[in-house]
Amino acid sequence: MDTTLTFRPGDLVADDAALLELARFLADGTFARRRTLTVTWLDADDRLLGVALPLEDVPARPDPEILAGLSAVLRSVVDDEAPGGSAVAVLDRPGDATVTADDRAWNRGLREQAAAQDVRLRGFFVAAGGQVRPLTLDDA
Repeated sequence: MDTTLTFRPGDLVADDAALLELARFLADGTFARRRTLTVTWLDADDRLLGVALPLEDVPARPDPEILAGLSAVLRSVVDDEAPGGSAVAVLDRPGDATVTADDRAWNRGLREQAAAQDVRLRGFFVAAGGQVRPLTLDDA
């Protein structure tokens, strides 16, 4: 991982390669000791807001209450700071890089909740075992 990589508010995240680099930056190393879900936002022009919300010690499988609360936050930030924008989420967890059923449950749950709030989830990533991997809607 390139430890010199940085992102600043206003930086353009124009394509999937830049999105993956942003996820690597948010993961801040990919050998987590505990499970953390970090969410950040992009404005309508795909520029980084500079707001990141790390939720530490999230459960292995998403809890409906956590997802509902998180979706309300997703909507609130988009409404207040980035109308027409999107969210990016990184699940940083211990273990190897194999995508698990729990990872897929987080991907599916967060995508469903974001869609219910009319918020576009631009990307969902899992950081584990020294790798950051994107999960798509098809992976849900």
